[in-house]
Amino acid sequence: MEAFVWDERFVTGIDIVDLQHHHLVDVVNDVGDLLLGGSQVPESRVQSLFKDLADYAVKHFADEERLMKEAHLDARHADVHTRHHKEFIQQVVSMWKSRGTMKNPAEVLHGFLASWLTFHILSEDQDMAKQIALVNKGTLPDEAFELEHRQVDSSASALLDALHKLYSVLSATNQDLAETNLHLEEKVAARTQQLVEANGQLAEEQEQLKALLKKVEEAQNQLLQSEKMAAIGQLAAGVAHEINNPIGFVNSNLGTLQGYIEKLLVVIDAYEQFATPAAPDAIQAAKAEADLDFLREDVRALLKESQDGLARVKKIVQDLKEFSHVDEAEWQDADINEGLESTLNVVWAELKYKAEVIRQYGEIPAVHCIAAQVNQVFMNLLVNAAQAIEERGTITVRSGSEGDSAWVEIQDTGKGMAAETVKRIFEPFFTTKPVGKGTGLGLSLSYDIIVKRHGGHFDVRSAPGEGTTFRVWLPIAGPRS
Repeated sequence: MEAFVWDERFVTGIDIVDLQHHHLVDVVNDVGDLLLGGSQVPESRVQSLFKDLADYAVKHFADEERLMKEAHLDARHADVHTRHHKEFIQQVVSMWKSRGTMKNPAEVLHGFLASWLTFHILSEDQDMAKQIALVNKGTLPDEAFELEHRQVDSSASALLDALHKLYSVLSATNQDLAETNLHLEEKVAARTQQLVEANGQLAEEQEQLKALLKKVEEAQNQLLQSEKMAAIGQLAAGVAHEINNPIGFVNSNLGTLQGYIEKLLVVIDAYEQFATPAAPDAIQAAKAEADLDFLREDVRALLKESQDGLARVKKIVQDLKEFSHVDEAEWQDADINEGLESTLNVVWAELKYKAEVIRQYGEIPAVHCIAAQVNQVFMNLLVNAAQAIEERGTITVRSGSEGDSAWVEIQDTGKGMAAETVKRIFEPFFTTKPVGKGTGLGLSLSYDIIVKRHGGHFDVRSAPGEGTTFRVWLPIAGPRS
């Protein structure tokens, strides 16, 4: 039963919007086909329809709101349009929650979609498309809004029909609910028997849930290990760069030293010929050629520089070792300031080209924690701080203690975040970075480490253009049992 046959009335001229409207029209018509069968639509199919609607709403509304934002459409249109998107989602959620009290959820859903689709495509989306087209031609957004609203609204009758049908659907739903309440007492006995059977099924589902929770925990641990390995891989290039610099000049110095030694051997050979009458002149010539006095001084300097370079390599490796704590027990009393310093040295290749690092360490007693995991959190926050700075800025690292808790604060002068973004930063897979630049797991796993494993918490302050400050709180004695 095709409630809608796609024609030119539905075309907005925006390809991505038209493609998604096509999909919603197909959903409406699919529901109509199911209703033509005459029998009750199975619950599994109803659930599939609601899931399809949810997926559609998330994608379609996000695309439309992005288009309106990019075109800077007048708020008189954009705000109302966005509000109707939210109302659509609320209606779908309400119908999903109350579907058990409906005689035929698919029929109610079909009527709602048909009425909403008429209003959405023929009115709001057409208005949006026309205003975007005017703005793209150079018209100011407020003028585009006024121009569009001066025109005769050709969809007025369709809108009235859609609203009438929508209220009819809601009325039918209310009648279904009233009828259900009327016969509720008659259904109590039958429901009681169903509950007895459901209890048995619930017990079985609880066992399945336990098994599922175990799998989820295993998956979370795998994600934690995966993120740690990804972080180590990210740092490998920077560590290799830091090691290659001293190794490079050590190798160069040793090559120069080899050349100097060859020249010294020539001088020694000349001294061995001292017995001949011409020997003194030959010796003097060889010394002048080799610049022996300079060689004596430069050899010492080269060796000292080579030793300093090797000491740098040793320090880098030691910092990496302290960062990972590979040779220590998992739970331990750790020096947080020392962990901060080793982490700064490990990620220095990420920071030095983006920011000046200011250290303001306070006195902190040893904290009972998994030091390697806490250092991983510091690393995530430091790298995020550097990536938030677009050109060059400052990263300030502070530490201290208060009561029975220790705290570490990492503040950057980057681009900052809006309040809506701050609310979501700890969600798994949420990221503000471009596709391929971030997994969206760094802060989520940091939250698991600090809050769930160590009993601590985060304070976050941020605003667009004002940078971001993360403060990590850890109980000094470790998490309460």
